[in-house]
Amino acid sequence: DSVRMLAARDPSRLKRRYQRALGMRLFAAPGQVAERKAMVLLECGAARAAQAAFAEALEELGTRAPDRVLLGAAHASFAARDYPSAIALYRRVLGGVGALPGVERKLALALVRHGEDLSAALGLLARTQHEVGSGASKQELYLTCALAHAKLGERAQAQAALTRADDEHPEPSVDARELRGQVLELL
Repeated sequence: DSVRMLAARDPSRLKRRYQRALGMRLFAAPGQVAERKAMVLLECGAARAAQAAFAEALEELGTRAPDRVLLGAAHASFAARDYPSAIALYRRVLGGVGALPGVERKLALALVRHGEDLSAALGLLARTQHEVGSGASKQELYLTCALAHAKLGERAQAQAALTRADDEHPEPSVDARELRGQVLELL
């Protein structure tokens, strides 16, 4: 039931479903309850509250925390713009499960937005770019590269990546427009 609501991108129904799940909240382990609450909050756009709920789940689960909880916590931290926390959690996920191109790209974006280890971020993006198809995801990859190059003072590379991003997808998302604006401020 919840999976269908997640797939349908219907956060209001998902939140109501969670509120009605009395049995789960009464009888499930506290870590599991915190994890489910965090997932619902993140889907509903409450990034800071989701981050706090994932922190509660991680504390409750300790070293037994499944990778999905770590990854959810990383995504919540990223959405809350807590990039240092997101970076640490994405690295922890990758350390446990190995290479995951989507997670590596999120780590690279967190590194670039935080202004940390930009060369490593560019390496991650270069290594994972073949995993990205076309359209909005490829545009975000190019914009992230452009931002990293701009922060490194590499104007020509930043401009080239910006041009590739513009060619990739004619109607940028809100995130893409924000990234593009950050690049242009630095150029």
